[in-house]
Amino acid sequence: MGDTDKENQVDEESSSQDVNELVKESDQEIEASDETRVRRQTFFRIRKSSNSPVSAYQVLPGDRWSSEEADEEIKKFLTRLAGERDTVEAADPVEFAKENDLLLLFGPDEEEEFARLALRFPEETVKSWASLLSGGSRSEAFGPRSRAERRSEAAVASELQSAVLRRLITAGIGIGLLLVGFFALKSLTGGSEEEVGFGLRFSEVSGTESIESNNNYLALSNPVTEPALVATAERVVAVKQGKGQLMDRIEVDVPDDTLPILPGVLSATVFQYGEGQIALVGPDGWVSESCVMVSVTTNNLRPLDVLYHAGSSVDCSSGIQGTKTVPTCLGSSVLILPIAIPQRNNPQEFPEGGVGWAEKVRFAVESPTAELDGWEVLSVRGTIEVPEGVENVVIPKFGGAPGDELEIDLGISSESSVAGSCIIE
Repeated sequence: MGDTDKENQVDEESSSQDVNELVKESDQEIEASDETRVRRQTFFRIRKSSNSPVSAYQVLPGDRWSSEEADEEIKKFLTRLAGERDTVEAADPVEFAKENDLLLLFGPDEEEEFARLALRFPEETVKSWASLLSGGSRSEAFGPRSRAERRSEAAVASELQSAVLRRLITAGIGIGLLLVGFFALKSLTGGSEEEVGFGLRFSEVSGTESIESNNNYLALSNPVTEPALVATAERVVAVKQGKGQLMDRIEVDVPDDTLPILPGVLSATVFQYGEGQIALVGPDGWVSESCVMVSVTTNNLRPLDVLYHAGSSVDCSSGIQGTKTVPTCLGSSVLILPIAIPQRNNPQEFPEGGVGWAEKVRFAVESPTAELDGWEVLSVRGTIEVPEGVENVVIPKFGGAPGDELEIDLGISSESSVAGSCIIE
């Protein structure tokens, strides 16, 4: 019996030691998670605005990203979603989301904005994040969810891909709205010669040639239009003001008397006069009554130069993009504006890396009273570019001095003859 009592005493002491060790380990775990606990206690107090921090998140249209590029863009999205919250840094966006409980912040608005970002995800990234947003096994680190809260992965994937499809359908109509807001994002404008064209090219004479020689301007010479480089403003872009989804606010049928100019009556082309120029020709009197916006872009719509001109009798809307410019040549039906047209042999370098040259010139007549009339955007637009399959197209040039009158003839538009004159400023 004595031996049995000793054995029991040893077992009790051993058990007591085990318990003490477990308590110490538990204390250590609690102590190590103090920072996480404090961070989580203020998790839902950070947000001060009723709007989502990723509302109207800007996404540059283009080809699909690689997995690494997609992870980089997702990390930017999650960082903006986190707002002012203290976060634990992690290179992998999935780990970053897990460590900071960011999946808890995904509501309908956030999923909608994330779906726009997913337009450029590779297929495996779409599947991975569809699983995470569905509350699947890979998202258990975010905390357990009730059965009512869990949504099937297939349903979420279907929602995500449906949202992507809706965005693709409306992209053709609303792409002009996304033109300028992406200066800070990386744009894949590079590629081999087989993947991109020569773009808009000047004649063999250097595009940087001065328009002056010994203080005398080049002799007056009216430009001869290149038919392949003539475009007409025919596409109406109309979006109502409001907080609803973009697709729901796009208006397809807009009364003619609401538009800043009728589709088909304004044509444009590009010339060379020392530097690049865009010539816009329309009905008599349109110049003084119009707000014109012009942007030179790469093939992937990365802006190289954005400017606008307000007619003498109008003020452009406060939402107009670009730099206000002074006309090269001005008339009642003709407006010529200076634009930068970087050449392929002398491309423009981007702050975010890479280079690009001019492949498109997009022009629009914007409604000067759009905001007052309840429109977010109301314009008639066109695009100048070298047609596919057309070769040996170069930009014509003209000469002249201030005070000279130029005669411009762009041919026949869908509505009327497109010709007129202007005085070189």
